[in-house]
Amino acid sequence: MRNLERRYRTLLKVLPRWYRRDREEEMVGIFLADRDDDLDLEHSWPGWGETWAVLGLAVRTHLAAGAALTSVPAKVVWRGEVVRALGMLGLLLGVFFAMTAVVSVVVGLGRPYQSPDPWWRVLELAPVVAFAALLWGRRTPAKVAAAVPALAAVVSLGEPGYFLTWSVFQVPPLVTFVCLCLGFHRDAPTPPARRMLWWGGGAALIGVIGGVSAGTGMLTIGLITVVLRVISFVRGDFVLGRALSFFAALQLVPLLSLVIPSGGFFVPAGLVAALLVLAVVLPVRRRSKAAPQVT
Repeated sequence: MRNLERRYRTLLKVLPRWYRRDREEEMVGIFLADRDDDLDLEHSWPGWGETWAVLGLAVRTHLAAGAALTSVPAKVVWRGEVVRALGMLGLLLGVFFAMTAVVSVVVGLGRPYQSPDPWWRVLELAPVVAFAALLWGRRTPAKVAAAVPALAAVVSLGEPGYFLTWSVFQVPPLVTFVCLCLGFHRDAPTPPARRMLWWGGGAALIGVIGGVSAGTGMLTIGLITVVLRVISFVRGDFVLGRALSFFAALQLVPLLSLVIPSGGFFVPAGLVAALLVLAVVLPVRRRSKAAPQVT
């Protein structure tokens, strides 16, 4: 085996084993078809275009969706569905934060003081744009819009004491943003618009509550997560149940910052945190052992 072939095979290891079993030899043959120079075969490396193409294929195969993929193991299909569900939960969380930001700015302007530089908080409306774009089937604009709040956070890093607060509360949206980018690849189906509009409206309403009363929104989201986790268990909804388990674990990070003996949040935040732990460890059920269809 020449060095170039060995490097191609090493690159292909990012693909799942079930895919490489049927396609590896064919792909290596295509890569090496026009590269017959001895010097090239010994010292060259896979091109950047080939590398990015393989990495994109790795995402689509590890998080399988799309009729183009055949003989996909059931666990791979389940994994893709769970990642997409977690990405949607993160986008709904972004809608919640957007509405919280809007209400907090409006309420703050009516007080003797106001938050510094409120203009950049307009960028926090980006998750609403991302939510609408994804339901419309525009994946790339949705991902770009979902990344905009990170820019607002970077702009505000100079505010004293803000970095730690931002870091704590951005763990859930950052993780779920990654799930959104990975899960909704070009072969993945778009979420059902009619049903998700109801979810989006609920997230916006909870965001309004959170903007009026600081901390209440996060507690409400935690309680709703626990309730939905129980419902998914009763209904045998494996995808939603598993996604909510991860979502509950992510919420524990910012919620623990509220478990302090000030502001009256020690007891309620502690209780919600305990319920979220139960939501994480609660088993998941499948109504049917059949995997969802890859469509």
